[in-house]
Amino acid sequence: MFKIDLVEYPDVFLRSKSHEVKFPLDDKTTRLIQWMKKAMYQHHGIGIAAVQVGYLQRIFIMDCTRARETPQVFINPVIVKNSEETLTDFEGCLSAPGKHGEVKRYLRIVLNYKDEKGEDHTKTFYNLEARCIQHELDHLEGRLCIDYEKGNYSREKHKSQTMVESDFRVKSDS
Repeated sequence: MFKIDLVEYPDVFLRSKSHEVKFPLDDKTTRLIQWMKKAMYQHHGIGIAAVQVGYLQRIFIMDCTRARETPQVFINPVIVKNSEETLTDFEGCLSAPGKHGEVKRYLRIVLNYKDEKGEDHTKTFYNLEARCIQHELDHLEGRLCIDYEKGNYSREKHKSQTMVESDFRVKSDS
């Protein structure tokens, strides 16, 4: 199997905000979702956002199971409710190898999203799944876990490095 390359920090593409996905899904988007699943498993991640493979689509994949055979697809996700309780912990990222950020996340979230068939879902997620979803939602907004300072978001933390020229592999979203 060939290696799937990910967009990596400090590539400025990771700072781009992703666009809403239209339904029904076209063949290109369906293939993108399959590609994302392969990339996530190949890089031993528990989540991956479309921007990490070069597409500005509001899609991410997650699989927090030990079996690693039940990927969940989230399209146009929005947190509609969250707990007051938070936990600050260190996170890594497939797009920032070797780097970690100390990030404060809600312990419980209620997420509204669509699946691959375009069906609406509203579901409550806890602990690791809730943290993973919030991490991937950050990617959809152009934020990285390494942007957090003592748990709180600070875009200034890595600003000088994010302004570095990159190979900027833009792939057409049309």
